[in-house]
Amino acid sequence: MKKIYTVFVLLLSMASYGQLVESWSYTLPDKVAYSGPAIADDGTIYIACDYATRNTLTYETSPENVFAINPNNTLKWQGHVNEGALQDKVDQIISSPSINADGSVYISGHYGRRVHRFNAATGDTLRTFYMDSRVRYSAPAFATNGEVYVLTRNNNDRGVRNFSLDLTVQNWIFEIGTDFNSVPAIASDGTIYAISTNGNIYAINADGTQKWVAPYSAGGGYASSALALAADGTIYASAKLNSAADGVLKAYNPADGTEKWSVTFTGENAEKGGPAVAADGTVYLGNAGGKMQAFNPATGAIIWTYNTSANAAIEVVPAIDNLGRLYFGDTSGMFYVLNSDGTEAYTPLSLGTKITSPAAIDSDGKIYVGVETASAGKLSVLTTSATGLQDGGWPMYGKNAKHTSNVNNITLSANEISTIKGFKIYPNPVNNGEFHISTLSNGVKSVQIFDLLGKQVYSKNIEANEIIKTSNLRAGVYILKVEEDDKIAKSKLVIK
Repeated sequence: MKKIYTVFVLLLSMASYGQLVESWSYTLPDKVAYSGPAIADDGTIYIACDYATRNTLTYETSPENVFAINPNNTLKWQGHVNEGALQDKVDQIISSPSINADGSVYISGHYGRRVHRFNAATGDTLRTFYMDSRVRYSAPAFATNGEVYVLTRNNNDRGVRNFSLDLTVQNWIFEIGTDFNSVPAIASDGTIYAISTNGNIYAINADGTQKWVAPYSAGGGYASSALALAADGTIYASAKLNSAADGVLKAYNPADGTEKWSVTFTGENAEKGGPAVAADGTVYLGNAGGKMQAFNPATGAIIWTYNTSANAAIEVVPAIDNLGRLYFGDTSGMFYVLNSDGTEAYTPLSLGTKITSPAAIDSDGKIYVGVETASAGKLSVLTTSATGLQDGGWPMYGKNAKHTSNVNNITLSANEISTIKGFKIYPNPVNNGEFHISTLSNGVKSVQIFDLLGKQVYSKNIEANEIIKTSNLRAGVYILKVEEDDKIAKSKLVIK
């Protein structure tokens, strides 16, 4: 039976399924430019649009430009990313949202020079941080502990920035004064890789110090692309190589930045978009010449080339499904699905006038992509025989549908820490609306409960063996903090 199923899956991956069909679309008030959809665990899709004309409406009445769309094609909420000294103009967003492990949504405006953090459920702005430098063609990335990386450009102390999860503290800025116009990648050991517009790619330690720097251009180069990492740690970067607008794809050794191989595309810029890496190590990259190509990870040799309709430019990272197929759009508005051998799995479909939004593949196999149309923009969803994103490699923009850009899963610091002897919680998970805390001395305790956004939702001093009631708290994961006789205990608390 297993053999029959394997053959069936192989046939699915090789066969042509005819014309692609747009299952539904959600109309947005203006174009979607370089903003790829991010998808939460509950299926909510987050995307932003770019207003062609920045207006002077007040904050309360200015058009919304950040959207949370339910997977049933209804609006969950819409929010503002504004700019101006009074924050009274709608900003142009030409970057993508990202979702942290606590569910909160992060995105940066361009002219507003701020990074924003939204409540995923309500759309309320939890916090913004004024960076005084701009962001474009990027997406916030996350350290394994949930800290936030933002790449900035164009103004003042631009560089690679590290923030606390709640955006209250900026921990460090790397390479102040250098433009970073791209999406970083974080390795399993915490190293941050970031490509700049100055012809260099950098490896940055988790404390903000430089590990190494390596060139991708001898002069005239530029990069606005997303990086990708292979399973062995190899870094793949694409860029404009020189003033003649040749493109380049390079592979770097993670230990010291030495170049493993390099491929040049004469007259075919690869400054935007970026590579994806399949589970078997194959590297895929599109370029401004309208070519999607597959590369041998050991040598950089081109395995196959696919040309888009009218050779329209590809400015996105392709997404790879669990059958090994590639999904991407071009600047003429066409959308493509290719088999892993470069043949068409479906006949290309015109979705609009331009696609610069990298596609995202949800856990159920639905394909989401932002599209520029003749009148505005939209979020499109397509259904194929895919049932999810490919497991392994670096299969899409930002590594996954949340755009964490990290090889590791993001885990927030809610693990148990205790200096109180005999500290125990029972039951945990809480399933009947109440729980107890016991300690060796069993004295008076100060008890606080916080949600994963850091908001205090419970605070009380309790006596020995006193019952703590949670009936007014929603089901979910919380952080419990207990103090007794100048000792502290912290633990994850699950309420069902």
